[in-house]
Amino acid sequence: MKTETSSPRVSPALATALVVLLLAVVAAAGWFLTGRPGGGPDLPRLGAAPAFTLDSEQGKKTTRDDFAGKVWIADFIFTRCGGSCPILSSRMAALARRTVDEPGIRYVSFDVDPDHDTPAVLAEYGRKLGADPARWTFLHGERSVIRTLIKDGFKLAVEDGAPDSVEPILHSTRFVLVDGEGTIRGYYDGMEQPPVDQLEKDARALAAALKGRR
Repeated sequence: MKTETSSPRVSPALATALVVLLLAVVAAAGWFLTGRPGGGPDLPRLGAAPAFTLDSEQGKKTTRDDFAGKVWIADFIFTRCGGSCPILSSRMAALARRTVDEPGIRYVSFDVDPDHDTPAVLAEYGRKLGADPARWTFLHGERSVIRTLIKDGFKLAVEDGAPDSVEPILHSTRFVLVDGEGTIRGYYDGMEQPPVDQLEKDARALAAALKGRR
C-alpha cells in the first residue's frame, strides 16, 4: 500500500511576513534607484533654505528664487572681521576658482554687519577677492532681517561680540549647501580644508544631477 506524503504547508502568518519583507525590499530598491533626484548624491534633506529679499553688492534686489535651478553655497561674513572671515572668504574664493568649469554652482555671502558694510563696501570686498559677480553674490539687509534669517532660517548662530575685539560680531563659520530645489543638503566647517573639499564634491554631484534631469 502506498503512503502519501503531504507537502509542507506554509502558515498564513509566515506567508504574510514573507510578502511584507518582499515589499520592503522592493521599496528600498526603488528608493535607491529613484529617491535621489536625478541620481544625485545620497545627502540628507535638512529643510528648505529660508526665503529672503536682500540687496546685492550690485544694488539689485535679490531673492532665494533667483537661485532656483542652481546649486548654491552660502556663508556669513563681514568686512571688518579680523578673525574667521578672511579664512572663510579665501576658502570660498578658492572654491569658486576650482569650480569655474561648473556653471551650475553659485556662491552667496550674507553680510552680518549691515550698518558698516554697504553694498558699495561689499562690492569692493568682492573685487579684492576676485569674485565674479555673475557667480558670487554678496547680500546686504537690515540687521534684524539678517539675524532672523540666520538664526531662524539657516538655524545658525550670530550674536554681538566685544566691540573692541577682532571679531565684534560672532557668527557661524559653516558653509551651507543648497540644492537646485532650494533644500539645504549639508553644513560644512569652513575653517577646515577637508570639509570644504567634501563640500566641493557634493556640490559638483548635485549640479551634475540637475543637468541629468534636464
